[in-house]
Formats: sequence, structure tokens, C-alpha cells
Amino acid sequence: MELTGARGRVQQMWAVMAQQAATMAAGAYHRKHPGATPAQLRKVAEATAQYMQESYKAFSIDELMAAIVPIYQRHLTHADVRGIIDFFSSPVGQKYLKQMPAMTAESMDAIQPIIQKHLPEMEAAAEKMSEKVAKPASTGTGSHSQ
Repeated sequence: MELTGARGRVQQMWAVMAQQAATMAAGAYHRKHPGATPAQLRKVAEATAQYMQESYKAFSIDELMAAIVPIYQRHLTHADVRGIIDFFSSPVGQKYLKQMPAMTAESMDAIQPIIQKHLPEMEAAAEKMSEKVAKPASTGTGSHSQ
């Protein structure tokens, strides 16, 4: 994990996720409030990005890494790990690591329009589920007098 720069990649991924969340929050706000001004949309995006960055501070990267290591241990043998280390130590492995942040950021940018396209149906499904869960359960016992 050290060789692959996993620690830095977690930080980069969180920053990308924060930006994506900000964009999606502004889009959702605009759909609910079509007359929103660009300044209002910017404030929503900035507040969401700020929230995400503050949320990130609650996590210890060491704690996250400690949770991930046993998963790797369950799925990979020592020989697998040696092969992975050999790959990431090679020129092509180093190139992959160097290009990974850009590829991740570009991938997130590429899928954002797809997510935005399907966001209304995802929000509707989430709202429907919330309403279903929030409704008081019917006991079905009725109050029949005898």
C-alpha cells in the first residue's frame, strides 16, 4: 500500500468526491429551485464542498488503512503481494501510479453527466423509500367489539 501511494490516493479521491458532491448538490438544488441564482448555486456547492472537507478530517487515514489491510490479507497470498510489488516497482507500474490520479479525476468527470442524467430518478426512488420507511406501520389488528 505504501508503494502504490494508497495514503495519498485516499486524500485525492476524497477531494474528487467532495467536488462531485458539490456539483451534484448544486444540481439538485437547482432542480428543486429552478429560479435559483448562480450565487445561490455557488453557495450550495461551496457549503457542500466545505462539509465534505470537514467530514474528511473526522477520519484517520491510518484507521482506514488498518481496516483495509485484513481485507487484502484475506484475498491475497504472500506470492500475490510479491507480484503486485514487482509490478508497481516496474516502469509500467510506476507509470500507472503516476497517471492514476489524472485517470481517476477524468473518469469522475466522464461519469458525472451520466449520474446527473439519472439523478432525478435516483432522488425519486430515495424519496419514495424514505416515505415508505417513515410511514407508521399498520398493526392490522383492527378494533372489533365483541
